[in-house]
Amino acid sequence: MLVGGKFVECRKPMKILDFIEKKGNGNYYCYKTNKVSLDITEHDILNYDDKPASSKKSSVFAETDNRRVHTVKIDADLIKDSRPIFSYFLDGSRHVYKVDDMAIGKRIFPILAGQIIVGCCYRKDRDTFKPAKISQKLVLAMPDDFDIDDEGANFLRLYCEEINNELEKNPYIRNTSLRLNQILLYKTDGKDKYGNNSDKDNFKNRGTSIIQAEMTDEEQRMVAQLCKENKLNDETFLIKDGSLEYNPSFSNMDEGKRTMLRENYRYVVGVSKSFDPELIRDFEGQRLSKTIANLKPAERTKAYLYESDANKENYAIWYLRLRKEGENDSFRETNFSDVIKCEMVMVDETEKIDTGLIDLISANLVKEAYPVCYGNDSRWANHLYPVYLTESYCKSKYFSSDIILNLF
Repeated sequence: MLVGGKFVECRKPMKILDFIEKKGNGNYYCYKTNKVSLDITEHDILNYDDKPASSKKSSVFAETDNRRVHTVKIDADLIKDSRPIFSYFLDGSRHVYKVDDMAIGKRIFPILAGQIIVGCCYRKDRDTFKPAKISQKLVLAMPDDFDIDDEGANFLRLYCEEINNELEKNPYIRNTSLRLNQILLYKTDGKDKYGNNSDKDNFKNRGTSIIQAEMTDEEQRMVAQLCKENKLNDETFLIKDGSLEYNPSFSNMDEGKRTMLRENYRYVVGVSKSFDPELIRDFEGQRLSKTIANLKPAERTKAYLYESDANKENYAIWYLRLRKEGENDSFRETNFSDVIKCEMVMVDETEKIDTGLIDLISANLVKEAYPVCYGNDSRWANHLYPVYLTESYCKSKYFSSDIILNLF
């Protein structure tokens, strides 16, 4: 390149895996295999929103109203006149890429990269909806054999710094927020802590699992931060897209640093668009699936106590059909379209959740379904509009897959 009348050598920025291979002095060998997005080319191997159906013969109520009825109709006046209680909306998302196969010693392992986005939006009134917080991370999932000398977290942190110093030489990267935030190590022997075996292709599953775990850890950190800032209270609830059932064994955080404190979730409602309708039995010992399928518009099931095997926490869970009376329901693809699963952490394990609060939450959720995002999302019937906006905001923060793959 000609600069100031002189030819100056223009060195092409080194790729991340080339840098690792060079720095490894023969300990690592990259095969330069095809780079692919696992989100596009494979079915998702993970399903964390719902767990197997309860083996109990019957469930007990998690709400104060003990009437032995299967469903509760949400009063139309409550829907019309109830004060808005939801001000914050949180969603987590990730993209996973297989960027290469690497030989370490006599074994070959897949190397995965992940983009993680966790975002929270805030609504002050009907005319004000804006971003409140965003966490954006690029992580690299490597086999634990990568840390040859077992140096631990400090080794990984310093490696990240050196990689980022190399990335800074790229003018485009230097002018963006794109950096490698973390190197995560997945286990390579026996079963890992997520239950994946060491069979063929399961190293790829392990890498995906550890990236997913980092996303759910980040969700918990964001809720903890909102609580620390006193943002959540009985007038400003948060809707978290998806289940609140975080498994402590499915986490990358040290046990002492985990932020899934029961008290943090007093004013948080988890809303799932997809769910296992046979997760819980009713008070008569019957699966809830038929009751859920037969819900009328603006009607909910009773709230039942769900004891999680994963984290030993108790939850109040109920199912709600969103559309109001009088609407044409012929659009439904299945009997579970426009039904959502709602859950709250039982903060005081010995106390049930007040039925009036559950009805107020349900009335608000019915209103949050409007306007609809018909045609913009295949799951539109189960969407709450502010959650859809929050998802859209998070997705808008992704770097393109081509940019990510070109780093490697």
